[in-house]
Amino acid sequence: VTKIFVKLYKEGKIYRNYSIVNWDPDAGTTISNEEIIYKKYNGKLYYIKYKIEGEKKFLTVATTRPETILADTAICINPKDKRYFNLKKKKVINPLCSKLIPIIEDDYVDMNFGTGCLKITPAHDLNDKLIADRHNLSVINIFDDRAFINNNGFNFCGKDRFQARKEIIELLKKEKKIVKIDKYIYNIGISERTKSIIEPKLSLQWFVKIKDFITPTINYINNKNINLYPKKIKNIFNHWLSNS
Repeated sequence: VTKIFVKLYKEGKIYRNYSIVNWDPDAGTTISNEEIIYKKYNGKLYYIKYKIEGEKKFLTVATTRPETILADTAICINPKDKRYFNLKKKKVINPLCSKLIPIIEDDYVDMNFGTGCLKITPAHDLNDKLIADRHNLSVINIFDDRAFINNNGFNFCGKDRFQARKEIIELLKKEKKIVKIDKYIYNIGISERTKSIIEPKLSLQWFVKIKDFITPTINYINNKNINLYPKKIKNIFNHWLSNS
């Protein structure tokens, strides 16, 4: 195994990079998509004020996860959204600290969700990470392996993620930075192993450039150099490879 691994690495077919994984805080490990059970969750959508730099005005951003605000590295708007044309290339102030974060544009943003403004937390959301990669944004991780707030969380360091959420909401209410709170139903991932809520986590992982192996593998199977059992799995396997 080691010999083949080194060979593929030298050939550039295996590489290492940071990627968002499904992290089980109770098990202390990454789990596969197949080990996640998705359930409807009666949550809340928090509308939070981000002060625009150099102005008295605020930009309102909707989020289900206020505990990740300190990991924000940008606010994203859709370039076609006429409501925010005047905000292009401006910055806002993180409502939990004095840090300035840029307002960027990306077609991914759904103009009809919330206020049409999306907070970007690359270390804790897959889509945010993809946006961050496209715009060369910094990445801030605020959770440790137990899903407790780490040193990047300032006064919330050492708090469980859900306790931190409660305390952050209370603080934002006190400072009058919450516009409103709506009831909101969305899916959450539950670990099949521990029943813990999955935490998207940025982790250093090994990857295989699978496209280099698709055609040779299909040829081996079709030429019966590789036999699959039961035989009915052949079509499923070929379909899976062809759509990888």
